Formats: sequence, structure tokens, C-alpha cells
Amino acid sequence: MKKLVNSLLFTLLLTLLFNVVEQNLIKAEDKKQINVATNAEFGPFEYKDGNDIVGIDIDIAKYIVDKMGADINIIDISFDALILELKNHTCDFAIAAMSKNDEKENSVDFSDPYFIAKQDVILPIDSEIKSPGELNGKRIGVHLGTTGDSYCTNNFKDSEIHRYKNGAEAVMDLVNGRLDAVVIDDLPARMLIEKNNRSVKKMDGHLFKEEYRIVVPKGEIELLYRINTILTEMKSTGKIDEIVEKYTKESSKSNNSLINQIYNNLIYKERYMGIVQGLITTLKITVVALIIGLILGVATALIKVSKDNNLLMKFLNIIANTYLSVIKGTPMVVQLFVIYYLILGSSGLDKILVAMISFGINSGAYVSDIIRAGILSVDVGQTEAGRSLGLNSRQTMMKIVFPQALKNSMPTLCNEFINLLKETSVAGFIGIMDLSKAGEVIRSQTYEPLVPLLSVAIIYFSITQSVVWLMSLLERRLRKSDMR
Repeated sequence: MKKLVNSLLFTLLLTLLFNVVEQNLIKAEDKKQINVATNAEFGPFEYKDGNDIVGIDIDIAKYIVDKMGADINIIDISFDALILELKNHTCDFAIAAMSKNDEKENSVDFSDPYFIAKQDVILPIDSEIKSPGELNGKRIGVHLGTTGDSYCTNNFKDSEIHRYKNGAEAVMDLVNGRLDAVVIDDLPARMLIEKNNRSVKKMDGHLFKEEYRIVVPKGEIELLYRINTILTEMKSTGKIDEIVEKYTKESSKSNNSLINQIYNNLIYKERYMGIVQGLITTLKITVVALIIGLILGVATALIKVSKDNNLLMKFLNIIANTYLSVIKGTPMVVQLFVIYYLILGSSGLDKILVAMISFGINSGAYVSDIIRAGILSVDVGQTEAGRSLGLNSRQTMMKIVFPQALKNSMPTLCNEFINLLKETSVAGFIGIMDLSKAGEVIRSQTYEPLVPLLSVAIIYFSITQSVVWLMSLLERRLRKSDMR
């Protein structure tokens, strides 16, 4: 009997082990949806066309995922955060014109190369720089986290290296005289030069060559094998060359009139819808974050002003002081990164929800000070009156002091809403299409900063002025009610 039981257990263990191995081997093929991360600010490889993410890399990714028999879900994220996305397994693979280096290879695995790129140098139209050696000691703009960034840092020791989120921003500074050169891949360089052909030119020759590869989380052997197999097929059949030609054969004509810029940036392909959707996302994050902030802020303020001296209140005070010190002592963007990549990195929560939580936690610290100042502004006689009526300290606070404190704090809470609205502009760092990010996306499509930046600024200004106007109406009503 014992032998039979052992035999059954052994068989069961073997079956379980086989199932686990089998699941790991075929998980890339069995998935119904493949999450692919990219950075849609690097045309023609990946960029926004209206509300769609398109480009050479995107078409390659779609072909690969289609061959796997799955649907594709494209995640737009900042380039320097792609490796973190892979390490947190929030995406299955990333494709963003990325090259292999030793540092990245410690964290992720790379596919076979699918494209040989060249790094070009863009110069002002009147520049006298003729060769790479003359770049040393100059102000050089690079795309943050790229091989161009690494190359310039290692080879031009005496130069000022200025790092940008995308090449368009770097070229904008080049045109405005803040840089002496920009180092960027040849295909994006062509597009940027065509758009600014009266202001910039390309240096003769190429700086160096590099190989673009797809990136997968470390240890995803079967997925990497499948990707390499499909890439080999695409190269042998000329599919990749066909895709590259599709995105490089068209040449854009530059017309910098204001009317043409308005058409290109807002009306063409309904680009204004990106701003509308970004505005909705910004308002959602702001309103929910303010509600979270009010809850946290009121709770923290009540703990701070409590006169109870028991062990529980001492413990809560320590937590409240630590919370306030950490939030006030660190930048919002750092808090957002820590919560998104470290604390909630593997939670699978939607990015917008993570942003709401992050901004709510940040807002709570400042709301706490606002409410606490409001409570302390209420005359002590109000507390004494409440106690004389037979109310205990908690009842006095909630029924007499707190309502007055809230009314006194309304103008400052209004300012906190305005500050929170503007602070949400950093949500784009984790790939959320908020209002500011929508403006950046349009700018990366058209390389024309005036209309998208002005549009975003006008919207922010209109919202903040509307809130100030509503607050002034509320204050007048409250003053009238006090006079009755």
C-alpha cells in the first residue's frame, strides 16, 4: 500500500512538473494578448499618428505578434523606463530602436538585430564643424538613454552633454542657439532636417553604426526563440525592408505659416482629440487625487491636533510625522517613480489608478497642513463652549471646530487643487496620456512647438481661472451667510 501511495505521489509530481515546464515553454504562443512597450517619440520607428501609435518598429511588432496568434497591446512609455517595465514584467517585450550594451544585458535579453542604424550629427546651418573630432568641447544634444548618449559621454569628455526626452526637443534648442550639435539616428535626423532645412544641416558621414534589437525580460528563452525565428523569416523574405521603405519614402514639405501650423497640429488627422482625451485624463487624476488627499489630509491633521496622549495616538503621530517629512522632502516625480516602479511595480494596477494614488498621497501632506492651520485658526472659545454644553473633545471637534476650520481653509484648498492640477503634468513620465503629454506627442509628430504648447497653456490657464472665479463666488456667499 505504501509503495502504491509513493508511486502515485511520484506520478503526480512528474505530471505537475511536466505541466509547469510545458506552460513555460508555450506561454508566448498561448497568450491571447501580447503587451509590447515602446516610446512613441522616435519617428519613423515609433510615433503617434493621430491617436494611433505607428512606425517601423510597431509594424514589425504587429507582424511578430500576429505570427504568434495573439492580439497586440502597445504600451507607450518613456525610453529610459523601458528596462524597468521589462524587469517588472508589465510587458512581454519592448521594441524602441534599442541597441545592446553590457549594462542593459545584465537586466534583460536581446533578440537578433533587425535593423542596422547609423548615428548622424545635426549642425546649425552656418556651423564650421567638419568632423567628429571637432565636437569635443562643444554643447551636444542627445536622446536620453540612447547609444548616442553613451557614445558622446564616453568619447567627448570635454563637451557639455545635454540630454533630452526626444530628438525634436534637442533640435529645437539647436535652432535656438543653445547647442552646437545634436547626435541622433539617421532616419529621425532626416525628418528633423527636412522640417528645419533653413536652420540646420547634417555633418558629412556618420558618427558610428549600431544594431537595433527587440528586448525581452531576463530568462524568457522561449519567447526570445520565437521572436528570433520570426525576425529571421522577415529578413529573408524582405518584409523588414518593405516596412522601412513604407515609412521613409515620403518626404514632408515645410510650411511654417501660423494657419498651416494650426491645421497640422490640431485639425489634421483630428490631432486635437489627443488634447481632449489628455484633458479628460488630467481632470480624472486631479479630482480623484484631491479626494484621496482630503481623506489623508483630514485624518493626518486630526491626529496632529489631538490632545490625547495615549500609546495609540503617540504611534499615529510618529506615522503622521514620517509621512509628512517624506512627502515634503522629496520631489513629486520621484514619488511617482517609486510608487509606480517599486511599490506597485508588479501589482498590475492601471497606470492612471497608480497616478491617482501617487498624487493623492502627495496632496494629502499639504492638505494636512491646510486643515491643521484651519483648526488652529478657530477661536479656543469655540472649544470651551462645546465642552460647556456637555460635548466630549471628539464631538466638539467634529460638530463645532472642524466645520469652521473647513470654511476657513477653502481658499487655500482651492490653491491646492490648482497646484495639483499642474503637478499632474509629470504623469507623462510613466506613459500616461495626460494634457501635457498630449501636447508633447503632437510636437513630436509635427516638430512645431508653438501651437501644441500654446494650446496646452491656454487650457491650463482657463481651468485655473475658472476655479479661482468659482472660489470667489463661494467666498462671497460665505461672507453673506456670516452677516446674517
